[in-house]
Amino acid sequence: MSKQVSTAKPTASEATSTLAAEDVVAYLRENPDFFLEQEDLLADLLLPHESGKAISLLERQVTILRERGIEARQKLNNLLENARNNDQLFDTTRNLVLALLRARDVTEIVEVAMDQLSNHANIDACEIILLDQPELNVAPSIRVEPLSKMKQEYADVIRLKRTHCGSLDSAQINALFPGNCKIKSTALCPVINNSEVLALLALGNQQENYFNIHLDTLFLDFIGHVVGAVLERQLLTDSTDAAPVAQDA
Repeated sequence: MSKQVSTAKPTASEATSTLAAEDVVAYLRENPDFFLEQEDLLADLLLPHESGKAISLLERQVTILRERGIEARQKLNNLLENARNNDQLFDTTRNLVLALLRARDVTEIVEVAMDQLSNHANIDACEIILLDQPELNVAPSIRVEPLSKMKQEYADVIRLKRTHCGSLDSAQINALFPGNCKIKSTALCPVINNSEVLALLALGNQQENYFNIHLDTLFLDFIGHVVGAVLERQLLTDSTDAAPVAQDA
């Protein structure tokens, strides 16, 4: 007895089971005007909403476009904010370089650097700690520490010779910025010349996450090298001036 061939059409559930969601998405992407000719279907489509109410596909589309617009505006605002910060930092760096070129001794170099950087809107505290070395002659107001102590307290900054941003504990904050307990985040920048660390530049901000591990330190590293170059030049000048003059026999 021969088998009868079924001519029954597949049910809706059977038809949809053979059609992957990716196929539907691909088709709609290739035919974005599909619903223009399917107004009845468009009116019947409903999507769940966070409020628990069902909304139409058109309402959902409007919502998505609005959210994307908000996200785009936020990204643009972030870019503009970064641009403003970079402009301010560039102005600070330019003024700092010009002022350093006029400095006459190590004391003035440190004072000028601290004064210029403290004028930046996002720097609430600034300190420079010189590493002690032979024949270093500075005013008593300038902080000087031995290299051994700095290596112990700021090992990563001295060893890696790179700016470190983040939060410090209260004891470290008090050591860096005496009497300024409002500092919540810091940037520790080594002052370098010819790969030698000459000092530590410490910057503080009252916002907890302003100086963070994701912050671009390009300008800070540049400032450290600029101060280091001027400082090294002055130290060599002081060393030459202090050297005894050989007398003819």
